[in-house]
Amino acid sequence: MTTPQEAYKALAAIPSYLDASVLPSSTDSIINIQVLLLQRDLERNVFRKFTRTVVASVAGSSDPLVMSGPSVDAGDAVAQAMSPSGELTAVLRTVAGEKKKHFVEIWSEGAIFQILDATSIHDDFYADSTFGTLEWSRDETKLVYVAERKKSEEAAEKFTYKPDWGEAFEGKRNPSLVVLDLNNSEFKVLDQFEGDMSPGQAIFSTDSKSLIFTGYYRNPQFFGIVYCQNRLSGLHQVNIDGTGLKHLTPDLKSARSPRMNPDGTSLVFLSNRVNGPHASCAKLCKIDLSSGAVSTVVDFVRKPATTADFPGLYIDQLPKHLWVSSTKIITSSAWRSHRKLLLIDIESGSVKDITPSHYSGSVVGLFACSKWILATHSTPTKPSSLLLGRVEHDKDNGDIQIQFSALEKSSIEKAKPFYENHQWSIVNSIPGQLDSLEVILIEPYKKGGQAQSETAVGGTKPPLVIFPHGGPHSGFTTEFLNLSLVLVSLGFAVACVNFTGSLGFGQDALEKLIGRVGELDVDECQAVREYLGSRGDVDKDRTALTGGSHGGFIICHLLKDPTFKAASMRNPVTDIPALTGGTDIVDWGYAVTGLDYDMAAPPTATLSDPETFKRLRAASPMEHVTKVVTPTLMLLGSGDRRVPPQQGITWWQARQNVIKQEKRQGKESINKINIYHGTGHALDTVEAESNSMYILGSFFVEHCKV
Repeated sequence: MTTPQEAYKALAAIPSYLDASVLPSSTDSIINIQVLLLQRDLERNVFRKFTRTVVASVAGSSDPLVMSGPSVDAGDAVAQAMSPSGELTAVLRTVAGEKKKHFVEIWSEGAIFQILDATSIHDDFYADSTFGTLEWSRDETKLVYVAERKKSEEAAEKFTYKPDWGEAFEGKRNPSLVVLDLNNSEFKVLDQFEGDMSPGQAIFSTDSKSLIFTGYYRNPQFFGIVYCQNRLSGLHQVNIDGTGLKHLTPDLKSARSPRMNPDGTSLVFLSNRVNGPHASCAKLCKIDLSSGAVSTVVDFVRKPATTADFPGLYIDQLPKHLWVSSTKIITSSAWRSHRKLLLIDIESGSVKDITPSHYSGSVVGLFACSKWILATHSTPTKPSSLLLGRVEHDKDNGDIQIQFSALEKSSIEKAKPFYENHQWSIVNSIPGQLDSLEVILIEPYKKGGQAQSETAVGGTKPPLVIFPHGGPHSGFTTEFLNLSLVLVSLGFAVACVNFTGSLGFGQDALEKLIGRVGELDVDECQAVREYLGSRGDVDKDRTALTGGSHGGFIICHLLKDPTFKAASMRNPVTDIPALTGGTDIVDWGYAVTGLDYDMAAPPTATLSDPETFKRLRAASPMEHVTKVVTPTLMLLGSGDRRVPPQQGITWWQARQNVIKQEKRQGKESINKINIYHGTGHALDTVEAESNSMYILGSFFVEHCKV
């Protein structure tokens, strides 16, 4: 009989792909690929990054002959980038100690060619997807990266309040562009830009004399930026000495993720609506670099004509290497409950789904060039494998054909019993519900009548776990997810609910949730429970709930119903008015309840209007915490800036007060709480993730087993 610890430890041993690229040393018949992977180290409670070289012989029409080299631990390297010729590699490295030190290394011919100490020049490197940068100039004489500006040592400023970029950016306030001239080994930290603008995602111009970058605006105030694509931003160009700043997208309030085409004639970028939902349908735009003209390539999609039609782009950042020609790119996007690989023509605006039809689940693009595409494929019951796509160009009509082959897949034998025999399906067309409600249902292995009775929860049918996602404007896709599989391995069926408002269903569907949080999303989760129970595949009398952030918010609402067997909430929103004063996303409560909030001119007293307070409070699950009788488990991160732990603690304490009164009447209720230190909203340290999965799995088994 499987335990949560056994399932999680086995699944945690499976590495995941972070990046992959085809090396310039490749030929038409021999492809050299470098992959970057991530794995959990449960002994040291850390994530380990490592690289591996994969060599694929692609001569002929048969499947590639693949040989993988040994994996090499990336150690304390923060980021690395290969030069255009492939002859040089730049590495950003931070070495821990009594005082952190920062180095830029240049490698050549498999050995260190140059090491430069940047400790006195700036503070921490940025390697995230929002600001992080490490780019070579085309002539390979310069590097640009982003690092925290050196902090003032003056005593007078020691206690001065300096806001940062919120959740996941603790202490990061002043990202700055750093240009390194390799000819003379000189660093240049560009001066702070006008309007307190924070730069990131920089690339060199074709002549290497200027930089094009995304500027995130923080005037009049900082707003938490991670997971938020609606922030005020724009593309700018500046000379490498910091002079001649020019705004390239003055007519757009949102512009990010610049990617220049191979011949340097144009670049593409993403733009979202500002204010309102933190994530939404994006549009793809381009700039003609000779004229400066900005145009839309792929516009917002309000509503796809049918459920099979393109629903729009839902992308945080574009892939770093995405050009298959000077006019065509590849990228991945949510398409209902899948992630699909798309080919976009930036001249015609056509969008083509190039996801291989024989690969169910989701495909995520990592790299593209004129000859090859690298992507990963996974399903809810199959870990990621690496795909190689051979690109064939039709010179007569400009069409592109791509033939995919699998190069690598997980070979962790001890993990296979916990995923390979389980089943998954998409559940939609639920009677009486909108077509924007969809469920990814994962069910435990079925083998005659004995399989279920031999699981940790027993019975003849699996108990059901309703699992709504956070956001609320986010979504589940048909990809590998450890938490679901831990529960499935214990004998549960898990319903990952994409309620109305999820990404990938069109902008209209997304906006239907605005003003109806705590109602529409909650009702749809209840409808999923009832529908799946009515089909007879699950034990409708044994249903549990799990979810984090807005998913936890939904669960706290669902607990008005006393018939659930157990519930676990991770960093849930419980009281929207109270959250408004303590979160790094003060605009969130307004966005989801349909109230106006302008980030360019935020209100000076956000809750001064009694009607505003009343509306925010009415949508909050704190309104009915006293009605809850289901056994509950609260999991909180002490460093959460997005939904501060006081939200969960207040809900837990209110319920605890009721429990103490009930005890005097001879009743007994379960109301547990765990707080994990050193982690934030995502509970994404190895220690917090592993312990929370152990306790959650054990808690559900205890209260749902036969």
